[in-house]
Amino acid sequence: MKKTFLILMLYSIAASGQSISSSNTTPIVFVHGFLASGDTWSTQIQRFSSNGYAEDLLFVFDWNTIGGQAKKDSLLDAFINEVLQKTHSQKINLVGHSAGGGLCYGYLKDSTRAAKVAHYAHIGSSRISKPAGFNGNVPTMNVYSEDDKVLAGVSVEGAVNIKETGNDHLQVAAAPETFSALYEFFNEGKKPATTSILPARSATLMIAGRAVTLGENKPLSNDTLYVYEYNPSLGKRLHPSKPRMLVTNAQGYWPAFEVAKQSFLEFELHPKDGRIISYYIEPSVRNNYHVYLRGLPNSGMAAQLLQSIPSRIDQATIAVFSANQAIVAGRDSVMIDDISLSTPALAAASKTIIASFLFDDGDGKSSGQPIKSIGLGVFLNAVDISIPADANKTCRIYYNGRTIALPCRAGKEAVQVAIFN
Repeated sequence: MKKTFLILMLYSIAASGQSISSSNTTPIVFVHGFLASGDTWSTQIQRFSSNGYAEDLLFVFDWNTIGGQAKKDSLLDAFINEVLQKTHSQKINLVGHSAGGGLCYGYLKDSTRAAKVAHYAHIGSSRISKPAGFNGNVPTMNVYSEDDKVLAGVSVEGAVNIKETGNDHLQVAAAPETFSALYEFFNEGKKPATTSILPARSATLMIAGRAVTLGENKPLSNDTLYVYEYNPSLGKRLHPSKPRMLVTNAQGYWPAFEVAKQSFLEFELHPKDGRIISYYIEPSVRNNYHVYLRGLPNSGMAAQLLQSIPSRIDQATIAVFSANQAIVAGRDSVMIDDISLSTPALAAASKTIIASFLFDDGDGKSSGQPIKSIGLGVFLNAVDISIPADANKTCRIYYNGRTIALPCRAGKEAVQVAIFN
């Protein structure tokens, strides 16, 4: 089992299909939090590349956030060792968010492991009493937001402390001001040239990613996915009979492919042992090697959380998701057609809703009220929305001024996920 997970971790280093740079820039390893995956860091990685960082020096460590893998720190250590070997570096810079921060901070208590880390950034994570490392010897930056309702941080004596306002638990990891703090911390106070994600100069981009189970990050191995060019205004595939077919490898990675800049894509994942899921993903402006497709697990804690998601021939099942911010009542405007998904009952700041599942509770009517059979009360929720299945109709998802129209496909045919990042 340990060998299997080691192979999985090492593969992600080569997954982008790019050669290792000869630059002496210190590589960065990003670690995500609970129920998350590597796409937590997609925007920050693109900001680093916009500021001249080689893409092959920016790594994400995926781990099972809801059980299993008793020796997560050992897996992280194996991953870091391989990064050091591949990049011919002496040390890495380490970034942990939320539960990933707890994993990293514990990992650094060992002096041998701490010696591999030049800087550590503790972001939106558990309260710590001193800088990381054996006896607090690793230079540490502690980033927290007073509007993070999941983990409210405090200043740490001996660390570089960055207090943000207005950012929720996801935003504190993905925000431009957090990127600026990371860049300066890793580069001796030098400010980045930009905190924006700069469009690539080329007319085409490379897209790649990974298919895993929600929360567990168990690879969906040797599964098929179809990629369609998509018109988000009309809610239709542009060339429905000519999709790009890709197959994931044993670690869940699917190969990079080239697309025109600003291409809106639909990824339809066909797991051998699970439900078909279609992901509608907004265009990238730079290469993106961290597009994650999450399958619904068949067993374990995550499966129990999501067991009430219906599979009906007469009703659609839709989810609205963002890896970069929560839906917060009073701050955000999120709707499906004319029904709000950002009311206080559905999206109180304390709930930090990242994924909202929309389906009928069984009466064929839309109350717009929470369905209490799903989720933990935070991060995930379900809303009673009746969407009759009809291939000739669409519904529209509004997310803070952006819109995606989705076909009203039967939930038995596919779960549909609109992604806003």
